[in-house]
Amino acid sequence: MKLDTTFEFEELRPDLARLAYRMLGTRSDADDILQDAYLRWSNADRGEVRSTRAFLNTIVTRLCIDRRREIDVRKETYVGPWLPEPIVESGSFVSEDRIEMGETVSLALMHVMETLSPTERAAYLLRKVFDYDYVEISSILDKSEANCRQLVSRAESHIQSERPRFETSSAEIERISNEFLHACETGDLEGLVELLSDDVVIYSDGGGKALAALRPLEGVDKASRFLIGVFKKGLSGAEIVRVRVNGQLGFAAFLAGQLATVWVMDVVDGHVRRCFSIRNPDKLAHVRIAQSGV
Repeated sequence: MKLDTTFEFEELRPDLARLAYRMLGTRSDADDILQDAYLRWSNADRGEVRSTRAFLNTIVTRLCIDRRREIDVRKETYVGPWLPEPIVESGSFVSEDRIEMGETVSLALMHVMETLSPTERAAYLLRKVFDYDYVEISSILDKSEANCRQLVSRAESHIQSERPRFETSSAEIERISNEFLHACETGDLEGLVELLSDDVVIYSDGGGKALAALRPLEGVDKASRFLIGVFKKGLSGAEIVRVRVNGQLGFAAFLAGQLATVWVMDVVDGHVRRCFSIRNPDKLAHVRIAQSGV
């Protein structure tokens, strides 16, 4: 029975891991939730479990809602902007981390979801990302179907107000990202300004453990000068490699062989609208990418 219990859990673990990460934004919290969920599953009365999938999804979602509230409290004393921990992959490194398999959720979307309540976030993810029907969501959240529809609708309305209606093509993102990197590396302030949206915002997450802007930088002038300064001083001599950050094209910077920064741009209507820079070493600890040849 113990072997069967483990096998059943491991079969569902990839989906459970993806849900936990997207709810919480950090691997360590997601890992804690999965460990707790496994213990509860191991001790459950099998006679009371009609569906292993439904049982485990319910446990993980409810645990995540509680942990999400704890994270929101922690964020109140966090030094500087708080960004989700990035899932980073390069062409020369194939991760075996199950969180990274399957569909992706961009860092930009993850950032917007930080403004949702834990229950709204759960309902939105279950419906829009994992394609659960409202009967299932109602059971998982222990709320009426009508209430769940309202939760998803509110979350979707808020997200759509912050996110573009139409996705930018991969080719366009690659072109703009390469031009962005070239302008930053060469100190081409005028060229960089042309790439930035009028309402551009830079979020730099150092967590008080790495040098970073303590508040979001808004507007073309502040953003462009900050970026040029970062590359001229903070990233002078760094090796920059192209990576995928939560499924989107991004960059990683190595200083003296150590990963110092991961960042990704949110491209809208041919311009960089948001730039997310993760420098907190705690959030980069799980990143395993190769230098050179990326």
